[in-house]
Amino acid sequence: MGLLKDWADRWLHHRTAEAGNLPVSADNENQCMFAVATDEGVLLFSDSVKGMKARTTYLQHLADGFFNFSKKVETLKLYEIEIPMRQMVELADNCIDKLSKADLRRDDMQLRKSVCSFTPEKMSGKEMLVGAVCTGKYDLRPDFNNFDRLTKDFGLGISPRNYDVAALLYISENGYAGLMEADHFHPFSYQYEFKELAEKLGDSMKARREAPLSAHDFGYAALQMEAKTMARDILQSEFHITDGEFRLGGKANRTSQRAKTPEKCSSQQSKEPEPEKPGCQAAKHVSSVVSQKKEKKQLII
Repeated sequence: MGLLKDWADRWLHHRTAEAGNLPVSADNENQCMFAVATDEGVLLFSDSVKGMKARTTYLQHLADGFFNFSKKVETLKLYEIEIPMRQMVELADNCIDKLSKADLRRDDMQLRKSVCSFTPEKMSGKEMLVGAVCTGKYDLRPDFNNFDRLTKDFGLGISPRNYDVAALLYISENGYAGLMEADHFHPFSYQYEFKELAEKLGDSMKARREAPLSAHDFGYAALQMEAKTMARDILQSEFHITDGEFRLGGKANRTSQRAKTPEKCSSQQSKEPEPEKPGCQAAKHVSSVVSQKKEKKQLII
């Protein structure tokens, strides 16, 4: 049903893994280890059921805070350490404060019942990466493609908050899609704001179907441009996200920019700004705008 429906499924089920995908060995000093490095420091993980679940739990932690304005990380790197030093082994899985054995029996890639913390005190320095081989790098800046890649590669869950922000980012790049309304797993929180525009898009698409030989798009392109602008306004005013970066006061800057270089639009667009509708939902989440130069993902309705 498309990319956003896939997100809803991950948010609902958190994509548990089969037992066959988990390492079967217990903690062993002779086996390799893994490290996850961000701007805050390095966490080390053993190549065991406990270690691999702890690593995925940390990645889920990063995904949950992906669109938080206060986050301090922008880059994620994954490492493999074939011959770990004793000091590395001693620091492995130190993010687990209290381990629940029930987590080790569950066919799940995360620690659900255990207590974990990812505070600066648990982080090691970059010197722990001596001899480590980098196996992957992820951009954690608030961007649609960055978020999609991280959550998809590791089968991470997507919270309702992040779902809304990611949906806004998708609209800001690709335009409005009817799937936002059809998603019953997690309804799009900003559906009301886009309701009138969605109805106009529906009328436009109907007119295009009824006149397949017409070269006129019946205002479709202008309406989609309006949808993109609306999504960007919400991202800027509610989440302080502009062009893939967290920025305060982005809305005022962009408004003045539009005044200097007004866009060409269809005659169907109103020349005066529409008054704010009563009862509109307030945004409660955070995210970033994807550059238009990036490859656009197709949303299948």
